[in-house]
Amino acid sequence: MPGAGNGMISAAFFDFDMTIVDSEESLVKTMNLFAADKGLRPITREDLMASIGCTLQESWIRYWGRCEPDWPDYYKERYGFAELSGIRPFPDTIPLLGRLREAGVKTAVVTNRWKAPLAVELAGLGGRFDAVVGAEEAERPKPHPDPVLKALELLRVPAGEALLVGDSDVDILASVAAGVKAVGVPTGAKSAEELTAAGAWRIIGRLGEFAGLAGL
Repeated sequence: MPGAGNGMISAAFFDFDMTIVDSEESLVKTMNLFAADKGLRPITREDLMASIGCTLQESWIRYWGRCEPDWPDYYKERYGFAELSGIRPFPDTIPLLGRLREAGVKTAVVTNRWKAPLAVELAGLGGRFDAVVGAEEAERPKPHPDPVLKALELLRVPAGEALLVGDSDVDILASVAAGVKAVGVPTGAKSAEELTAAGAWRIIGRLGEFAGLAGL
C-alpha cells in the first residue's frame, strides 16, 4: 500500500480532545467545580485551550502553579465520570471513521489522557478504533514519540504508511519524532501557523478534510 502523500495510507492516528471530540465545555465545568472545592481560582476557556494536549498534572501547574499529590485521584473519583459524560464527537468524526474502516485503513486514538478507552467509550466512539493509546500505555507522554510508536507497534504498521491528526503542537512534535507525518487541525488553541511551525506536514480546516489526504 502506498505511503502517506502517495494515495491510500495504512493507518490513521488521532489525538482525542479538540481533535475528534469537543471537550471544551465539559472540561471547563468540571475543572471549575474542582477549583471551587480546593479554593483555587476559576479557569477560563483560554486557560483550558492553552493546556490542551498536556497531561492533567501539567495543566494544573499551568493553571494554579502546583499539583498536590492527592489532586489527580480526587478529581478522577469525584468529577471524572461527569467530565467524560459531557464530551461529544465533532460532526465529522463518525462519518470519517466509517469511511476509513470501509477502506481498510486502521485507526487509533493517541492521547495523553488517563483512562483513554473509557473516554472513547463514553464519547460514543467505542468499537470504532483498532487501538487506543493513553497515558497508561506509553512510558512518556506526547510530545515524546512513545505514544505514537506504541500505536505503530499495536497496529503493526510502518511509520511511513501512517498519518497522525492533532490540534496541538505536542501532537505534531510527537508524530514527527516517531517518523509519522502529522496533519494539523486548528480546532484547539493552536493556529494553523503554529501547527506548521511545530512541523505539521499538512493543515486541514476541519476533520472531514482528512479523507482527501488519506486517499479516500
